[in-house]
Amino acid sequence: MATAGARPTGVMPGGGYTAVIEVAQEPDGSFQWTNLNIAAAGDEGRGIARPAPFPALTSGFVAIGWGSDSRCVYYADTDGAIIELRTDGSAWGYKNLTSRIGVPVAAWNSPFAVAGTRSRTMMLYYVEEDGNLVVMKARGTWTFMVKRRIPKVPAYSPLAALQNGRGRFVYFFDKHHHVIEVEGFGQPVTRITDLTAFAKLPSASPLSGLTAVGWGNDRRRVYYADTDDNLIEMMGYGDEKNTWRSQNLGGKGVRQLEDGSPLAAAPADRAVEGVALCGRAAEPLWAKSGSGWDTQDIYTTRKGARPVVAANSSVACAASTDHRPWVSYVDEDDHLALWRGPESDWQWWDLTAGLKLPAPAGVAPQGPLALVHTERGPRLYYLTDEPEF
Repeated sequence: MATAGARPTGVMPGGGYTAVIEVAQEPDGSFQWTNLNIAAAGDEGRGIARPAPFPALTSGFVAIGWGSDSRCVYYADTDGAIIELRTDGSAWGYKNLTSRIGVPVAAWNSPFAVAGTRSRTMMLYYVEEDGNLVVMKARGTWTFMVKRRIPKVPAYSPLAALQNGRGRFVYFFDKHHHVIEVEGFGQPVTRITDLTAFAKLPSASPLSGLTAVGWGNDRRRVYYADTDDNLIEMMGYGDEKNTWRSQNLGGKGVRQLEDGSPLAAAPADRAVEGVALCGRAAEPLWAKSGSGWDTQDIYTTRKGARPVVAANSSVACAASTDHRPWVSYVDEDDHLALWRGPESDWQWWDLTAGLKLPAPAGVAPQGPLALVHTERGPRLYYLTDEPEF
């Protein structure tokens, strides 16, 4: 474990607070974990450290990684303020973006989405207390807008975001369970499209997850589950007519999803590497894109029993530069599992048992779990309400 040397002020032995935990692979292939709220603590002198604000368990959070080992984590604290944890690969620090630049506080159960860092620009999205979408843009400094003229984001809707050469996009479900696309900071400045009506898409399940990736001049892929728990792929192509088509991947080799299955897509070079999801028996699956679609069990014969994803777990995935998929989730024993392809026989780590990790916090479906891959390897993030102090 790596953490700050001094116990943060106001934190007593035995826990009593929530924290963001990072699990990172070392150059020798081993893993180490860090309590980021302590690692990012500000030094107030005389051996007193003030931790980064504690995350709210009811709020989502996101992470992004790039380059050698730069990473950022974003979440809402217990007062709804937007918090940034940041490192360039060495020391961690934090910023309270609500107090620093005046961004609105997040709704108590706001999801988060992040997209970047194309053209050195990063986008962050969340929902404020009145249900309006907040769009934040970082390019050296932060700017933000509250999008009051678009449909409000319902409490049950996730968010998904992407960037490509055309612009920056965010997706959510409206109150009718239609997929809404908002294009911002691109050309045109803002375009709002009800994709369900525009592209005559199948209706989304009320419990559906949502994920998106983008690349090239204007390639967009958005994934959700329909009311029959089939995985739907939406494919957007750039022109002024905003061309879209869709396909039901249930008829293309992808198994039926568990009702309410979370979704996570990993981008590849000018393509989609695959989508992590849960099957009908809560088994973890990897929907692989290539010459066609098929479904691979995330499993190794060395493990024995088939893995099962916990009912309250989300899934997270990323792809390394050699196109090997990494997938993580919380299993039925409340252990944090990490898997690496190839798909024929996956490599598996029980990180909780191997590292004696603090237990993942119990959260609602689509709850916080994030995975990024930098040049130094995978970095996994989760929330705990049982930290070491």
